[in-house]
Amino acid sequence: MALMTIRNLDSIIKILFSSIGLGLTIYIAFATFGLISNSKVHYANFVMSILVLSALYGGIIWIDELQKDKKPKTVIYVRLFILLVGSALALPSAIWVRFNAVRLDIIHPFFEDHDFTIGMALVVGVLLLNWFHWGFLLTALISLTIIYFFFGEYVPIDLLQLPGYDANFVMNYLGLGLSEGMFWFARVCADNIYFLIIFASLLLGIGMLKLVIEVGKSVGNRVSGGAAFPAIVGSGIVASVMGQAVANVVLTGRLTIPMMKDRGFSPNMAGAIEAVASTSGQIMPPVLGLAGFIIAVFLNVPYMDVALAGFIPALLFLAGVTIGVLSSAKRSQIPKLNETVDFTVIKRLLPSFVISFGVVLFLLLGYYSPSYAGLWGIGVALVVCLFQKEHKPSLRDLSHSFYDGLTLVTLLSLLMIAVGPLAQTFQTTNLAQRLGVLLSQIVPDSKLLILIGAMFVSLLLGMGLPTPVAYLVVALALVPFIMNAGVDPLVAHFFVFYFAVFSTLTPPVAVSALAAAKVSGGSFFGTAIEGMKLMLTTFIIPFGFCYHPQLLQFPNVGLDILPVIVLLLFIQVSLSGLCYGYLFAYLTKLDRWLCLLWTIAGLYLLGSYSLVALGMFFLLGLVLFVRVLIIRNRLHFL
Repeated sequence: MALMTIRNLDSIIKILFSSIGLGLTIYIAFATFGLISNSKVHYANFVMSILVLSALYGGIIWIDELQKDKKPKTVIYVRLFILLVGSALALPSAIWVRFNAVRLDIIHPFFEDHDFTIGMALVVGVLLLNWFHWGFLLTALISLTIIYFFFGEYVPIDLLQLPGYDANFVMNYLGLGLSEGMFWFARVCADNIYFLIIFASLLLGIGMLKLVIEVGKSVGNRVSGGAAFPAIVGSGIVASVMGQAVANVVLTGRLTIPMMKDRGFSPNMAGAIEAVASTSGQIMPPVLGLAGFIIAVFLNVPYMDVALAGFIPALLFLAGVTIGVLSSAKRSQIPKLNETVDFTVIKRLLPSFVISFGVVLFLLLGYYSPSYAGLWGIGVALVVCLFQKEHKPSLRDLSHSFYDGLTLVTLLSLLMIAVGPLAQTFQTTNLAQRLGVLLSQIVPDSKLLILIGAMFVSLLLGMGLPTPVAYLVVALALVPFIMNAGVDPLVAHFFVFYFAVFSTLTPPVAVSALAAAKVSGGSFFGTAIEGMKLMLTTFIIPFGFCYHPQLLQFPNVGLDILPVIVLLLFIQVSLSGLCYGYLFAYLTKLDRWLCLLWTIAGLYLLGSYSLVALGMFFLLGLVLFVRVLIIRNRLHFL
């Protein structure tokens, strides 16, 4: 009887979640076409709706945890307490703010006592909901910045000490200012990412995953270690529209990882390839792990300019990963994939993907809003998918894809609402500049050392955090510091963005590697190490565009970019040889030492061009290739 009651409750909550989500989607669509004014009341409506959806989805998650019974009962009921208290504080407060939005906007920051109390309840409620959905670490980090905003005058370090702000002034920048704090990035979610995420989910619903897996098979049938290419192609493309590495590992890894294991890849390597491929999608346009939208907000530039800037580095990233996979496969003598490619699937599904995705890209390149482009993409995809014949999605498939998209957009919007106070604190208190000055007193005045230090701090701060938040934290803390070294603002943002993305694969947290290890059956540490070896070829890319900003200037690039790209590719080849002991042939210890020297020479040339460095680089490369290709492969003297 109790089980039936829980199932009935679960069904009711899911119906409510889907119904309210559908209503919000229609509302945002009207706003996208200009039929509803994008006023501060509009964003208050959005925040209120997202909090309601977050509470409902929290109930769905909790019931699922209770039924699976995989967690201790104490943990399950503590999580229920957090959800109920968070909902009880956040929902009435958000509703109150919505219906008092005009008055609050007029009187800010001269709020009355009850305004402040409700604002504090809203902030605490949002933090508790965020704790339930996104974990304690992120919530604690946001809470610390809020406490700093209120009580920064008591910090003993002079450089970080605040003058002491009035409580109403602080609350204006946290929860009651309808264009600051929690509402800052809510605008980004409502105006930019909402329909792009629904569009990405719809593509999965109409069969995009099957399509890219078949395309990956066709590539894998032609190269050694071909079983990895459904992951590289499929996971990369899917993640590029989903923008979430861990979710993508779980989604596509169920198909790609068993295929790799069956064809000779170790569980650790199979998991590492999937984790790295899913991570690569976060730096691929058009979504850029959602952090691209935040970069555009910080720099006050159109989002498409940011997406285009990331095009060449993303291709270099994929090139580095591919080189690493091929080296590893050759070393382990893993053959080509021998899978039958279902060309009917490609023929039926490719038009839906190409046409709808093409429409989205065309509109984005025309500087239409991402939501407008995503909404048109949804409409085109729904029409074209009707012609997929036997692969035409059912109404059930489409409703499931909408539900999945609504779930993702709810969680990401809650995340952006919750981190708004963190970003606002950094901006209003000038904490970013303060930390930059503090770091400049510690790190020597050297551009290279500053970049290396920023890399390690980015990897450290990003551990265990979702990609958009990892980027946001490191950008707020480090971008001013990097800019002081003479780095352009866009370049500085991309530098920390890349390493925030990489932090999902670096131990000791390595959340992408952890998810992949659970699917592959490998060890967490082994998967993380293999992932790091694959990623090593890509660590040079952020340094590359710091010293050669033209890498971020696509499509406005000239022929001067070609030597830089070729140099980066050579460095990636040498790093692969160093890591895997294979470079067109098996390498001896001496060969690997030559790879190391060749890599160092290439890195020096990348940062400081000179004829001597150029000559040394080509000399070492020539010696290495003579040994490997001529002596060992042809004359067999060794």
